[in-house]
Amino acid sequence: MNHPTIKLQFDQKLDQDIAWDFYNQQKIGGCDFWKERALKYHPVLVGIEKSSDKKVFLNNYVSSYYISHNEEIISLSNKTIEYLNQAQEKYFFLVDKIFNNHPWPQEEIIGDFSIFDFCPRFLEDGEFQVFIYDNRNLQLFTIFHECLHFIFYDFALNKFPEVFAGMNTEDGKFWVLAEVFNIVIQTTDDFIDLHGKIDNIGYPEHQELIKRGSVTWNDNPDVSSWIIEMMKAI
Repeated sequence: MNHPTIKLQFDQKLDQDIAWDFYNQQKIGGCDFWKERALKYHPVLVGIEKSSDKKVFLNNYVSSYYISHNEEIISLSNKTIEYLNQAQEKYFFLVDKIFNNHPWPQEEIIGDFSIFDFCPRFLEDGEFQVFIYDNRNLQLFTIFHECLHFIFYDFALNKFPEVFAGMNTEDGKFWVLAEVFNIVIQTTDDFIDLHGKIDNIGYPEHQELIKRGSVTWNDNPDVSSWIIEMMKAI
């Protein structure tokens, strides 16, 4: 089975662009991303509200931060790469088992380190962000969570094109389904062994669906059957 290469890197421009996006859309799925995942770690950014050019203020802050914390974030990135190298073989084994060796849609997946805890993913590019200041378990959770999205969406689109073709992957039922699936899978014993038990995961608005999805998976751990049953509930 061929597996993608997961390449971890820095992209300061992307970090600036994504931070600007989340400043302009601060709440998603019941979470206040700007308050909880930007200001929590960078309280100086409250000053953006008084700035005459908010985007320039934000970009300048990110640029200055990368310069002043360069050695720190490089050291942390090296540790994350080490964590990934130690765990990814088992991860791919588990994913192959879950998806019955469905081929990965990408040959390379890019993970961009971020100084913010937003962690978005970009399906068409096979790319995502991971928070540089998270601990080992949370970083592995994020990396494997976002990679799981790439194969889940591809599987669903190929298995059920009549259902999912043309559906929005960033909002609505398909997005909810993918988010719930990941949390269900990442709270199984196999994934807890892989990256540890992560508390308070999943969007607040999805918690009831996550409970139902877990029961459905425990009753029949088959992705196709799970998708059919959960689409009835969303």
